Amino acid sequence: MDIYCPKGTCGEPVEMDYLHDVAEEKGTTFNVVLHQFQSVGCIAVGYQHSDNGEAGANRSAAMSAMFDLLGDDVDGAAAMMEDAEMFGMF
Repeated sequence: MDIYCPKGTCGEPVEMDYLHDVAEEKGTTFNVVLHQFQSVGCIAVGYQHSDNGEAGANRSAAMSAMFDLLGDDVDGAAAMMEDAEMFGMF
């Protein structure tokens, strides 16, 4: 499942399992990489922020809200974002 960059107008999708790969490469844990992703967005996993306009801004705002509500429950946040997309919110 994808999670989305929670910063600015980016909203770029990142495969949730990719955070495990980044953690292994950096010699750290999934939770450390997740918290970095929540703080700085896709830069934490080696991507660059994009300007995806209103759609990106909406995804970023929704992802940020999911992280605020669910904290470390990244599976729940990803599932809720998937549901939002299925219902045409983005």
